[in-house]
Amino acid sequence: MKKINLVLGVLVFLFVACGSGSDSKSEGKAESHEPNNTIEEATAVEIGNEFGLKIDESGDVDWYKVEVKEQGYLQALAKGVPEDLDIQVRFAKYDEWGDEKEDFITSFEEMPATIQILEEGTYYVMVAERWGEKSSDEEFTLKIDFIKEIDSYEPNSDALLAQEIEFGKEYKSAIFPAKDEDWFKVSVEEQGYIEVKSKDVDEEIELSVYFAQFDEYNEEPVEVLKSIAVIPQTIAVTEPGEYYVVLADRWGGKMSKNIFTWLVNFIPEMDEYEPNNNETNAKEITGNETVNMAIFPLGDIDLFKFSPSAAGTLIIEGKNFGNIEVAGTIFVLDEDNELDDIETIDIPGKFEIEEAGKNYYIGIKDRWDGNASPDMIEIVFSY
Repeated sequence: MKKINLVLGVLVFLFVACGSGSDSKSEGKAESHEPNNTIEEATAVEIGNEFGLKIDESGDVDWYKVEVKEQGYLQALAKGVPEDLDIQVRFAKYDEWGDEKEDFITSFEEMPATIQILEEGTYYVMVAERWGEKSSDEEFTLKIDFIKEIDSYEPNSDALLAQEIEFGKEYKSAIFPAKDEDWFKVSVEEQGYIEVKSKDVDEEIELSVYFAQFDEYNEEPVEVLKSIAVIPQTIAVTEPGEYYVVLADRWGGKMSKNIFTWLVNFIPEMDEYEPNNNETNAKEITGNETVNMAIFPLGDIDLFKFSPSAAGTLIIEGKNFGNIEVAGTIFVLDEDNELDDIETIDIPGKFEIEEAGKNYYIGIKDRWDGNASPDMIEIVFSY
């Protein structure tokens, strides 16, 4: 009996001793995934599951891989990162035929980091201290999530993938992930204006648009016609053709997966003097006529060329200005044949023309470029 009790005592002692040892799971720590310092050694993890890791020596790199079954977005998130570590990630695919097996999709990015996934497959996430100089024994937590595609027009990240849209029809889109650009194209049949409006835009982004044309045979295939600016925006188009409307966050740094509504309108040309926005296409006047014109779109200036045969006073008056604070600027060409402004006046007002036989350019615009309207205004020149 004593022998049996002795044996049982030894077994109990061994059980207790083994059970009281260090167990990472029982202490709330993740099981070690090392070695996973190369893409070939990448640890398979489940999407949405949290796991722990640490940068335990300078230059340490940890690779993980996940299986993606559909189009959407892969996102890496971290919490509890030691303050002295600059932890970043890179996304990659595996290239079994390449000299370098890592086919990187992105450069280093701070978390949360998100990439668009267009096809199913195995995707890799490399985690590292950005400069490879620091380490820490303190563990932090990483999670790799998958977000299903929320924008029915994706992929449309460049001109070749641009979706064709119709004027006057409402569309729904999202600016996601960060730096997302959504390309659309419209067909214009006559001179006029392309106008973009939106509603229900998430406050996280400054929804903006730029306009472009595309010719894949040009050395620079994308020609930006009007640089990016917050919606609503309008651009004048003088020729029929295909025009591109590109939606994005104003500075490219913010994103929102919430859907917003937007549309593109076409406004036929209402101003018979357009185009007349530069010295080349300025319309000639005698100095004694009435013109009906529009200050449209925002920032529009209408130029008129005036070549007086004698010195005198050019008087400019008008009516039906609406919300336009109409002003006039007189220009001459400098030695580089570029417009050089001499004076700006409110209208009604007058210019003193001191030199005959010279070309003057009279620009009519909103005083501060703060208002525009497709409604016609009347301008009367007297000399």
